[in-house]
Amino acid sequence: MSPKTLLNIFLALILAGLLALVIYEPGKTESPETKKFTALNPDTVQEISIESPGRPPLLLTKKFGHWHMQKPLMMPANTGRIQQLLKITQAKSIADYAMSRVDANQLQLDSPSLSLKLDNVLLRFGTTDALGGSRYVQVGNTVHLITDRYSHLMKRAATEFVSPTLLPQGSVIEELILPDLRLTQQDGRWSINGHKDDADAIQMLLDEWRYARALRVSLIDKDTAAVTKENIVVSIGNDSDKQIFRFIVLRSETGIILQRAEPGIQYHFPLEAGQRLLSLPTTIEPVQ
Repeated sequence: MSPKTLLNIFLALILAGLLALVIYEPGKTESPETKKFTALNPDTVQEISIESPGRPPLLLTKKFGHWHMQKPLMMPANTGRIQQLLKITQAKSIADYAMSRVDANQLQLDSPSLSLKLDNVLLRFGTTDALGGSRYVQVGNTVHLITDRYSHLMKRAATEFVSPTLLPQGSVIEELILPDLRLTQQDGRWSINGHKDDADAIQMLLDEWRYARALRVSLIDKDTAAVTKENIVVSIGNDSDKQIFRFIVLRSETGIILQRAEPGIQYHFPLEAGQRLLSLPTTIEPVQ
């Protein structure tokens, strides 16, 4: 065997050894799985409370599988937004420290800017880590460092936790009074302005109201309070258990707002979606 061949074999063995070191890293032990921030199950949480200095507290409760806002408004809640927030229960703890070993004042945990209570578990939010931007959060006697993906959700306006739907889930509409139409039901048959009409057109309009979702919900702005006389009345339920929802219409070139004076909120719709709530489908003409 020539010296050149021996050299090539020797170099190949060295290269194989280096690859083995890179791949198998002898002497290195597997790091334990990063532990979760809390032991809570997001599906079993029944109450959420958010407090922040200078803002009214937010209280959300779950009853019969549905979320409702109790404070500062009493309204059905935005389930999708709540599910986003509850992901915090599964957040990973980057690092944890005993409360007795940290400076609560330095971490701003002695007077937190945000507090989140999930059932009986209180989470106190402090400052962020100077290097990574992660958030210090106190849970009981332990301070955890977690990725800061949740504090901005808790700082949102309370109306962002209000359901964007106009009517409660599963509502059965008994009467719908629009600015130019009045839909009434008698003996199971619908009529418009007292006249029989296309049942499919009526059903499409009623479905628009049942499933409509606003782009956003906000408090009524006093500067843009409705001066229009266009009123909407929706009756749901039956005579023994009837609910009345009253709206006022605000129109613009780009959208339609439906205001509820009580509890003082308004629903924002793009123009086309808003118009579908105010008239029969344009392809079907009502019978005169």
